[in-house]
Amino acid sequence: MNKSSSCRGATFCTTKILKILHKLPERMKPNNEECEQCVKILEELENIDDDCERHGIKFVKTQDLKIADKFGASNYPVLMYFENGIGGVFEGDLEEEEEVLQWLIQQRTEDRIELITRVMLEKMVEETQYLAVYFYKQNCNICEQILEELEKIDDECDVYGIHLVRIQDPQLAKRYGIKTFPALVYFRNGNPLLFEGDLQNEQSVLEWLIDDDNRELADEIEAVNERMLARLLNESPFLAVFFYDEDCPECEEILQALEEIDGEADLFGIDFVKICSAQAAADQGLHTLPALMYFRKKKPMVYDGDLTQSGKVLDWLTSQDVFEIRNEIEEVNKKMLEKLLEENEYVTVFFYEPNAEESRIIMEKLENIDSETDNFDIKFVKMADARYARKWGVTHLPAIVYFRKRFPSIYRGDLHSEADVLEWLRKNRFRQPELNLFMYALMAIMVAFLIYTGFLLQCFKTSPTTVVVQHQKQT
Repeated sequence: MNKSSSCRGATFCTTKILKILHKLPERMKPNNEECEQCVKILEELENIDDDCERHGIKFVKTQDLKIADKFGASNYPVLMYFENGIGGVFEGDLEEEEEVLQWLIQQRTEDRIELITRVMLEKMVEETQYLAVYFYKQNCNICEQILEELEKIDDECDVYGIHLVRIQDPQLAKRYGIKTFPALVYFRNGNPLLFEGDLQNEQSVLEWLIDDDNRELADEIEAVNERMLARLLNESPFLAVFFYDEDCPECEEILQALEEIDGEADLFGIDFVKICSAQAAADQGLHTLPALMYFRKKKPMVYDGDLTQSGKVLDWLTSQDVFEIRNEIEEVNKKMLEKLLEENEYVTVFFYEPNAEESRIIMEKLENIDSETDNFDIKFVKMADARYARKWGVTHLPAIVYFRKRFPSIYRGDLHSEADVLEWLRKNRFRQPELNLFMYALMAIMVAFLIYTGFLLQCFKTSPTTVVVQHQKQT
């Protein structure tokens, strides 16, 4: 696995591979027999020092208890292997130097899930953004079988910026609500999430780890790497990406402002992520950072305003000019539809069933009249929400609902005839002004009648005789 330098606290982080032997000092030994064991192991390990060197593994030893404690060593002697700051503990027999050598070579050349200590885990939880921890017990056949399966997705996890490690610590497991073994806990910026699926299905585990809903944290913009960004661009129809670099004095202030609208953007169906990669920015044509780019089905737009003004950024992200894709019926959720109904007098919604063949066919036909509805000043969108459709009287999908000032009208004609749909929309759109004139005239007649009736009643109260005489004279 390509270990990152997220475990920055390790004092033995080097560009080369580093292996450490912890040995208890003489004065700490309870008896001479234990000391003799350390000496014997050291003599055996001396036999493989040259082999380790040939494989690029630097072999060192230490009697410093402070260093041992720093990495959580509790039983001595212990052998640890470090690569780019992330350590692993040897579980085998230290007196079998060939076994040790094979393990070290395997760690150096293959992708393995490292065994870590409690101290290492606590440090990694603090410093690693995405960390998956496999809790298991010794002498557990199922645990070992599942571990072998998880080894198959270790590479893929690393590609998505997720560190996968393992630990044997039943007491620590209780802290995270683990009652049975094995178990997998996913830490997102230190926030734990327990996997409740089938651990024996490694692909299911991988999908769970990279799922946006599981990676995402409330009110916090998710950090991604290049691989995850590419995946989001393929899968997310509305994606806002904040590009920044480490040497950016104003980026922290901008991130704090943008995190104020992260939750609101999510309600509008907009995924919000951040990436610290000059290469990823250059791939999108950005050469000046920081920058905010909004992708609507991979079509990018760059925000040119003040990024610290979070309210204006949100208005831009949810504005119709940015939201609309020409000659395509845009997908909306409830929050976006409510905004459209507030801002537009005429809105048409195609309610459909996802993964339904009839809905797909009708949708393709309706795409042909999207530009014509724009000419009628009608906003045309689509929505896959049967429950919300029932709010407007729709009992069967697919269906079309036309809104004028939020007042709904359901199309009862042939949905497969886009020409009929367009004609129905046109008649509804341009019938309305005539109806308005009729309503105003009707209201004027009613007001005049009420005024005249009030006048007659007033006259009857003051002088009924006079009213009758005048009526007779008029007759």
